[in-house]
Amino acid sequence: MIPTRFISLRGLFSVEDNIFKFRRDINIHYRISQPKYDCQHLLIVMSGFNIPDPTIYDFDMLAHCRSTILWIKDDFNGLPAYYLCHQMKFDIENGVSTLINAVIEYVKPKNISILGASKGGSAALYYGIKHKIKNIITCVPQFNIGSYVASGYWEAVGRSMMGEVSAEKIVILDRYLSGIIKYDKLLQRNIYLFTSRQDKQYQTEIAPHLSLFDKYTSFNLIETASSLVTEHTAVTPYNLNLILALIYQFESGVSPAWGHIRNGDQSHFIHKE
Repeated sequence: MIPTRFISLRGLFSVEDNIFKFRRDINIHYRISQPKYDCQHLLIVMSGFNIPDPTIYDFDMLAHCRSTILWIKDDFNGLPAYYLCHQMKFDIENGVSTLINAVIEYVKPKNISILGASKGGSAALYYGIKHKIKNIITCVPQFNIGSYVASGYWEAVGRSMMGEVSAEKIVILDRYLSGIIKYDKLLQRNIYLFTSRQDKQYQTEIAPHLSLFDKYTSFNLIETASSLVTEHTAVTPYNLNLILALIYQFESGVSPAWGHIRNGDQSHFIHKE
């Protein structure tokens, strides 16, 4: 069972807010839902940036799924942290990993998947690889995490994560996700990466890092080219039906091999490699 010093069992199997008190100054907010029928699948959901509240839970439409679902909130003193660090101390990452391990130990699922979009997509990739999770759905993730939050709209997040923002700290965070992928030895996993060349982040975040996935036996790239997808935030909603289709199959122990597919009414304009 889950060690009570790590996690409260009260409300474990109801969709309500819970708090895992990892340390005195680190509270990890989470929700978990009860499985339906005889489903033995655990789905972990990580959150992206949201406006006006950047810390809300993502994918709250999944409660109808049959899986046990663990939603983890990226909320540390009112700001996201990519589930990683505060002032370059990675206690947050340790706490999130402890929570994930504790829930896996308690649920004892037959299959595990992890899902996230944007910031949550980065987290899904990172924690999916770290925890040897078989199925990873990552939508429009950021790889250059430090650069992304060093200035601009999310600058407050960068200051919280890094303390004093510096070139050295930016480089450390920029290499954090690509580093764990580079040294991953578990290549028999299923990764589904959703992207679009119409997303302005494609050229900086996705294209330079696609070669990292060449080593995986089942890497699936879903590339959207649609007149309805003109920005970063439109990619995930457009592909929600495909994301749900994956989850429904995971719940039955099926992990489809899609390869490189293109969808959308403008997909025929994309150069075919």
